[in-house]
Amino acid sequence: MMDLVADNEHPREHDPVAPPPAVREPTDITPDQVRQFQEFQRFQELMREQAEKGFPPGNPPPGLLQPWGPPPPKEGLGKRLLKSAVSKIVTGLVVLAILTLGVWFAIDYFLGEDRDQLPASQTGGGKAETNLIFETEPRLAVWKVYEDIAQGDTKSACSRFTDDARAEFTRNMSQYGGSCTEIVTTIHESVDAQSMKAEYGEPWIPASAVTIDGKSATVSSCAIEVVGGPRLGLLTLSQIPNSEGPGGEAQWIVSGHQDEPACPTGSTGPTS
Repeated sequence: MMDLVADNEHPREHDPVAPPPAVREPTDITPDQVRQFQEFQRFQELMREQAEKGFPPGNPPPGLLQPWGPPPPKEGLGKRLLKSAVSKIVTGLVVLAILTLGVWFAIDYFLGEDRDQLPASQTGGGKAETNLIFETEPRLAVWKVYEDIAQGDTKSACSRFTDDARAEFTRNMSQYGGSCTEIVTTIHESVDAQSMKAEYGEPWIPASAVTIDGKSATVSSCAIEVVGGPRLGLLTLSQIPNSEGPGGEAQWIVSGHQDEPACPTGSTGPTS
C-alpha cells in the first residue's frame, strides 16, 4: 500500500527558481561631496552651539552666513540700449583719436622736415613765424640773405628763395657749388676764414638800389656795398600771397635771380 504524501511535501518540478539579488555597484564619492558633507556637519555643530548660547533657532551664527538680500532691480531695455550706445561712441572716439595722432605723427615724421624748407608761398602763406620770419621790406629781405650766408645758415638762406629763384641762383652762382646749400657753405667758409663774417653779413643797401613796382621789387648788387665776399647779383623780390609780418605788413621773398657780371669789383670774395 502506498503512503499518501501531503501536497506540500511533493517536489514541484515546474516552480521557477528566484534569481539572486542584484549586486549594487559602489557609488563613487567625489571630493566635492565630502566637502559639502563636512560643511553640513560643521553647520549642525554650530547650530547646536547657537542653541546652547541662547540664540533663536533658525538664525545662522554671527559672522558665519549673511542673509541673502533682495536681488538688484533689472534694468529696462531702454537703459541697457543707452548704455551700449554710449559705450560704443566712447570706444569709437578713442579709436579715432588714436588714428588721428598716428596720422599726424606719420606726416610730421616723413614730411615735416621738407615742409620746413619750403617758402611761405609754397606752404600757404601765413605769418611764417614758426619756421622762418620773412622780412616786410625788399631791402631787408636782401640784407637777410647776406647775413644768413655770413653765418653759414644754409637752411635759412636757401629758404628765402622760391623754388624757381633758388634754381636760377644755383645756376648763376655755380662757380661756388652745385646746389644752393653748397654755394652758401663755400662763401661762408671763405668769409669766415678771412674773419670778415660781420662785414659781409651787414652790407650797406641804399634806397637807390631798390626799385619797387607794386608787389614786385628788384635790388641790384652793383648798387650796394659788399665787403668780405662776392656780390650776389640782381635779386627780384615778390610779396608772399596772403602773408603778414609781425606788424601786419606783407612779407617778401626772392622770386628771381640774374647774374651781374658788369658789377664793379669793390669786394673781396672766394675764388671758385
